[in-house]
This record gives sequence, C-alpha cells and structure tokens, in this order.
Amino acid sequence: MKSTKFKISALALFAALISVTSLSAQQMNGTGPGQGQGQGKGYFQNIPNLTAEQQTKIEKLRTAHLKEMLPLRNQMNEKRARLQTLQTAENADINAINATIDEMGVIRTTMQKKSAAHKQEIRKLLTDEQKIYFDSRPNKGHGNGQCRGNDAGYGKGNGMNCRKM
Repeated sequence: MKSTKFKISALALFAALISVTSLSAQQMNGTGPGQGQGQGKGYFQNIPNLTAEQQTKIEKLRTAHLKEMLPLRNQMNEKRARLQTLQTAENADINAINATIDEMGVIRTTMQKKSAAHKQEIRKLLTDEQKIYFDSRPNKGHGNGQCRGNDAGYGKGNGMNCRKM
C-alpha cells in the first residue's frame, strides 16, 4: 500500500514538473523593450538636415558594410551551434570548447572593428551638428520596422535588420 502511494505521489510530482517546465518554456509576447531592428529611413533617423547626396553615400556605405558583415555573422552562428554541440556532448572536450570560444572571440573582434570603421566612414560625411546627433544615438533600436522579441517580457521593437519570426 505504501509503495503504491509512493509511486502515485512520484508520478504526480513528475507530471507537475513537466507542466511547469512546459509553461515556462513557452515563448512570451510581452510589451517590454523590443529587440527588433527594422529597415528603411530609420538608419538616418535623428540626423537633421541630411542632404540627398549624404543619404545616398551613407546608404552605399551601409550596403557594403552589411555585405561585409554577413559572412562574419554566419560564421558566428556556426560557432555558436558548434559550441552548443560541444558543451552538451556526453563526454565534453574542454579543449575543443575553449578553442571554439577563442575562435568566436576573434570573429567578434573583427566584427566590432569593422563596425567601428563603418561608423567613422559615416561620420566623415556629416557636419559637426549632424555628428552630435549621430554619436548620441544608441547602437541598436533605430528604424521603423517592428519585430517581436523572443524572450519573456519582450515585445515590439524598432531598428534595422529585423528578422521575421
């Protein structure tokens, strides 16, 4: 009798644990700060008095920059997936994990350097007044696109390079 009660209690506890885990793993669509980055005129947002020539030059720089960054982003995503595989292996190889982390660091550094150079190229096209506005804007979250965040409490967001979910 005690064995049956224990088995029933253990089964009920297990079912409750699965329910809680399932509920907490569901994607939330809150109204918190968005992580999306929409495309369009948002790239020029908050920069006053941009001429058509400046906008054209900035857009060309932006296109070249995005083209240059795409392979690096792809490499980083591949490294993240590789790291996840290595870390969850039955017999995890810490040397391979550390090597992958180091490789990710090199890619991240390269991306940051390219982004810094891109920003300086744009600044060269701006007047002193425009530079103040350009420099005071956050790095992300500009634009008119709207994306749903994918973490609990995250909702619609604005900015460039919005990914469809």
